[in-house]
Amino acid sequence: MGLYNESPDKFTNTGLNSVGSKYSADFNHDTSLLIEKITNRAIFDAAPQQFMDLKLLNMKAAIPVNSDEFFYQEMGYQRKASVATAASGTVTSPTTQNITLSTVEDIAEDYIIVYPNNKKGTVVKITGNVIEVAPLVNDTLPDVGINDTFALQSPVEADGADGFANYFRATTTERHNYVQLFSKAIKYGEVELFKLQKAAATDNFLEMEKNEMFRQFRADISNAFWNGEKGEAKLKDGSVAKLTQGVYPAMVAAGSPNGTATKGSVRGTFEQVVLDSEFGDYGAVRFAFMTPEQHLELSKEYKDEAVRYTPNDEIAKLGLKEIDLGSSRIVFVPYARFVNDASFPSMFKNKIFILDMKNISLRSMWGERSGETLDRVQGIPKKYKEMWVDANYGVQFNNPLACAYIDVV
Repeated sequence: MGLYNESPDKFTNTGLNSVGSKYSADFNHDTSLLIEKITNRAIFDAAPQQFMDLKLLNMKAAIPVNSDEFFYQEMGYQRKASVATAASGTVTSPTTQNITLSTVEDIAEDYIIVYPNNKKGTVVKITGNVIEVAPLVNDTLPDVGINDTFALQSPVEADGADGFANYFRATTTERHNYVQLFSKAIKYGEVELFKLQKAAATDNFLEMEKNEMFRQFRADISNAFWNGEKGEAKLKDGSVAKLTQGVYPAMVAAGSPNGTATKGSVRGTFEQVVLDSEFGDYGAVRFAFMTPEQHLELSKEYKDEAVRYTPNDEIAKLGLKEIDLGSSRIVFVPYARFVNDASFPSMFKNKIFILDMKNISLRSMWGERSGETLDRVQGIPKKYKEMWVDANYGVQFNNPLACAYIDVV
């Protein structure tokens, strides 16, 4: 080879860069086949790890169900106040007063009702939606206005009476939901898979990709748990599939207690919706899910009152804090996935959900499955392999009135 003048890069470290070097591309320097591209042999897992909702749900096994549609009965508190739909004037004993009610299903004859001002009278007759009320002896009954509410105090009977003063029959509410089918898979061509197994730049890509598929599968289930819409979806082949209802749409449909708050008023609103949703056992534990930002703000309000929450069964060391409001214990759960706009609409960033987790269960026809499809070696005429996972879940949500939500604006 003859004499020549070469670029100074050839004789310095400046030009000694691997193929694919970002430095050489950014600053227009040479590359060399003598230098290996240095790649970390293990891929770092940078995905969010928070699936506290599924962790809490999985503390109890999914309830088996033998169909993709299921029904369940609830028996609520069998006592409702009566509401007037028309006005009535004052009366004095022995004159009776007629009151028109929105419904008389929860009232009976020989029952003492209590007026808003604490006056009491006895229901002596029911005709349609009109009750005839007698004042107590030598007493009066006040004016009645539209939307006045009457408490049901107790039945009363006379000595030697025939039969019973009051008969009781319980009513139930029937709820239903669907079981939704979930699946996800990775498809590798035969040669593609061989190269990734034998000549990959990293040691753990296949393992990481499979683990990420399982994580995204859990995200699918979690998203449906929170925000699934009960109904039917049309698929690409023209078929239809059932969708399960998540807890938030179920709470909206049931009229669960809710409120709107600013950062300055969030403590008062939080305590009010907790009290409004106390339809469970006295002192029961419920979980408040919120973004880390909301969690930080609310935790500041209770910084001197929070204690570490310890599950009775010690199944999981959750590392969460709880506050005791007397009639309710609330565990604060920071839930970063609400910030993820790839899984939830932006409105979820501003919500606080208070859930009675013991009332919420997953129902499943069979357990989660995973595996690999057969390929040509196993006698199947195809040159690819699929690694897959599938499951089926429906959400059974008992007593949604014992749950609540807040919008922080």
